Amino acid sequence: MRNAFLLVAYLSATPTPTEVVVGERESLAQLAERLLGDPKGASELKALNGLTSDAVPPGTVLKLPPEADRTQALNALTAARLALAQTDSEPPRREEASAKLREAETHFQTAHYLAAAQAADGASRLLSQTVASRSTFQVSVDAEGATTVSVHTGPPVRVTAEDVTQPVSPGERVRVEKGQPPPTPRRPLLAPALRKPDEGSRIKLVPMRGKLGPVTLSWTAVQGATGYGVEVLSPEGALVHQSTVAATQQLLELPPLPAGRYRWTVRALSEGQKPAASSERLFELVEDAVKLQVGSPAWK
Repeated sequence: MRNAFLLVAYLSATPTPTEVVVGERESLAQLAERLLGDPKGASELKALNGLTSDAVPPGTVLKLPPEADRTQALNALTAARLALAQTDSEPPRREEASAKLREAETHFQTAHYLAAAQAADGASRLLSQTVASRSTFQVSVDAEGATTVSVHTGPPVRVTAEDVTQPVSPGERVRVEKGQPPPTPRRPLLAPALRKPDEGSRIKLVPMRGKLGPVTLSWTAVQGATGYGVEVLSPEGALVHQSTVAATQQLLELPPLPAGRYRWTVRALSEGQKPAASSERLFELVEDAVKLQVGSPAWK
């Protein structure tokens, strides 16, 4: 079983009008490259306009693919290609899924986009049982032609474009621009170091309305973090408080809490990167008794 899987980024079309006029000395492949971002799209234009030759006279008005239908089919094909790349060499239903994917490719090349999407989705469903126990991820292609891969669980997924490969781990996301290699991986986030309160602190506070507070939590800054996620739990693991603060803030004042023991952690956050969690600390809130002094009034 593989520990990482290959994703070849297939890039989408940019928004286009519904018709185009063929320019001087412009081939069908050049037209497809200019408008669809892929010279192989000439076969789509040819099928869509009922052409029998790649030679198109200048001034000819050609219909262009419906952008939404083409993007839907391209997304379905990208997901099916990735699912097929993740399977073992001889998985169940692989041949059936491969045939379904070839059918989808043919539909796409002949501009039958809805049929292509349906066939590609069918290939993905055939492989879903095979890949479900491995990685869970999401692939999308936007209108600008960029492919985004988000990995949720399982082994890393390898994203390859322009002969450059980048692994994407669970909790991470990578966006590959059209015609570009994957971006250079950013340095992994470091975990914040907790400052106050100290481990095992016993904090005495005067109760107000049956609760104790405030308590301020603090931690060290982490380079590259765009924010911090703070969690306070009961000893049994029940979530008591959860907050997200800005990267410029390394402290949080908790709302008043009932007397008792609590544990807390802080995670460094950055978009597209796996959060880095701190170690866990414990503190205890106890009531500080208010001393009352009762004396006799001084009578004259």
